[in-house]
Amino acid sequence: MLTALFLWLINLTRRGRNLWRRLLRRRVAYVRIPISGALPEFAPALPWWAQRFFGAQAPLSLSELRRRFEWMASDPQVRGVVLDIGTLTCGWATIQSLDQDIRRFRERGKLVVARVTNPDTKAYVAACAADRIVAPPASLLTVTGLYTEVRFLKDALAKVDVRAEVTAVSPYKTAGDPLARSEMSPENREQIERLLDQRYATIVEMIADARRKSVEDVRTLIDAAPWSARRAQEAGLIDAVLYEDELPAFLATHAGASPAKLPEIAEWSQAHRALRLPMLRHHRRLIGVVTIEGTIAPGPSRQIPLPIPLIGGEIAGSESIVQALREAERNPRIAAVILYINSPGGSAFDTDLIWREVRRLDRRKPVVAVMGDVAASGGYYVASGARAIFAQPGTVTGSIGVLIVRLVFDGLVRRAGVNTVAIGRGANSAFFASDAPTEQERLATRALIDESYAMFRQRVVEGRSMPEETLEPLAGGRVWTGSEARERRLIDNVGGMPEALLKAQELAGLPRDRTAPLALIQGGRRHIAPQPFPEEPSKTLLEALALVRQPQVWAVLPFFE
Repeated sequence: MLTALFLWLINLTRRGRNLWRRLLRRRVAYVRIPISGALPEFAPALPWWAQRFFGAQAPLSLSELRRRFEWMASDPQVRGVVLDIGTLTCGWATIQSLDQDIRRFRERGKLVVARVTNPDTKAYVAACAADRIVAPPASLLTVTGLYTEVRFLKDALAKVDVRAEVTAVSPYKTAGDPLARSEMSPENREQIERLLDQRYATIVEMIADARRKSVEDVRTLIDAAPWSARRAQEAGLIDAVLYEDELPAFLATHAGASPAKLPEIAEWSQAHRALRLPMLRHHRRLIGVVTIEGTIAPGPSRQIPLPIPLIGGEIAGSESIVQALREAERNPRIAAVILYINSPGGSAFDTDLIWREVRRLDRRKPVVAVMGDVAASGGYYVASGARAIFAQPGTVTGSIGVLIVRLVFDGLVRRAGVNTVAIGRGANSAFFASDAPTEQERLATRALIDESYAMFRQRVVEGRSMPEETLEPLAGGRVWTGSEARERRLIDNVGGMPEALLKAQELAGLPRDRTAPLALIQGGRRHIAPQPFPEEPSKTLLEALALVRQPQVWAVLPFFE
C-alpha cells in the first residue's frame, strides 16, 4: 500500500514537471549522441571522489544507450538522433548488439543519421545500422576489411635464456603458443582463418543489406579501400558529404520539414531536460544481473595496470562474483538472474568455484547466461551452468580445454651469475619452482591436465544435456563463433541482453517486458556463506605476476580480435 502511494506521488510529480516543460515550450527535435570506445554492456561504477573532484564520467554503455533510445522513442516530439561514431575498441558481438538497438529505435518511426569521421571497418559497419550516413569532406573511409596478427616470443625469450613449457589438452588449445612457439601451428592457423572467413562474410552481408548492394559489389569496394568521402558518396557507401554545421539543413531536407526553419540538434545533457518524463511502474519482482568481465582469477574483481600475459588488464575476481551470486540467491525480490559474461576464461580453479554457485542458484532461480564479445574456455565453463545461453553471431566461444604454462628462468639465473643450491624432499617438491621441470614433474603436469579437462567436459555434458561422444569433436580447445555454437548446441539461441531478459522473465513466470528495470548485483564486502545445494526438482601487481609465474591450470582463450 505504501509502495503504491509512493509511486503515485512520484508519477504525479512527473506529470507536473511534464506540464511545466510544455508551458516553457522546451522542445527537442534531434539529439546528438557520441559513440566511441569500448561500449561496455554495463558501465563500471566510478568512485564518488573521481566524479565530484575531477569531473570523471562513466563511459557510455549499451544498457544506457538502450535506455536513452527507449526514452526518446516514447516522446513524439523527438524526430531522431545523430550518432557521432568515433573509434570503437569493442568486439564484433558488441557491434551486432549496437546494430540491433539502432534498428529497434528506427522501427519506432525515428530517423537515425550516423556521422562518421575517418571510420575504420568497425565504425563503418556500426554506422550502417542508421538511415543515413554522412561524413566531412576531408574524411577517409578505411573500410579495408579484417586483419589480425599473433606475435610469437619463443626466440625473443631464448635471447635472455628464458623458455616456456606449455602442456595443453590438444593443439587447438593455443593460449600458450605465443610463449612456446616461433610460428603459428597448422591447427591455430586453420582456426583463425575459419573465424576470420565467417566474420568477414557477416560484415559484407551487413554492409550489403544496409547499402542495398550485392555481396560481390561490397567485396569489390572493400578491396579498393581506403576511400575519400567524395568517392565513397559516389560509390554509395555514404549518403552525403558535409560539415557539422550543415547537418540541420540535411535533416530538414530528409525529414520533410521546411528549410526556412532548421531543426536544432541538442546534446543529450540538454535534451533530456526537455524530454517527456515516462511514468514509473511498480515491479514487485526483478531480474538481477551479475557480470563477469575480464580474466577469471582469485580474489576480488579489480584492474591490473599492465597487460600481463594470461592475466590481462581487467580481472573478474571469483570472490566478488561468488558473493554477488549468493546475494542474488538470498534476495527475495530477485526472480531470475542474467549472467553477463565477457571473459576469455582464466584460472580453472576459480572458474569451477563460480560454476558451482551458478548451478546452485539455478536450482532456486532461473539463470540465463548471455555472452558478450568473448565467453570462451573458462567463460564457457561458467555459462554451461546456466539454464539457457544466448550469444551474438559474432561472439567468440567454446575453447573447451585447459593448459598449464611454466616459465623456466634457470638459464637467465645462471647468466646473471646466480648459483642456486636446492634441497628438497619428495619427487615433485620443486614443482612450483622456476627451474627446468624433471620428467617426473612433466608426468604429474600431464595427469593434472587430463583430470581438469575431464572435469570441464563433465560440466558441459551435464549442463548442455549432451552425450560425451557428441561433445568431444567440439572440445579440445576448438573455438567457435556464436552462430557455429548455436548449430552445435553449445548455446541455445542467438541474441543479446534484450533477448536474455525476455527469456529470464519467461522462466521466472513474469510478464515479458523489454523495458523492465534490471538489478545490477555486485559482491559487497560482507561474506555470505553458501546455502545447502538444493535437491534436484588480485589485488596487487606483484600478486598478479606471481599467478603467471606459478604453473597453474588455465582455462583461457588466446586474444583474438
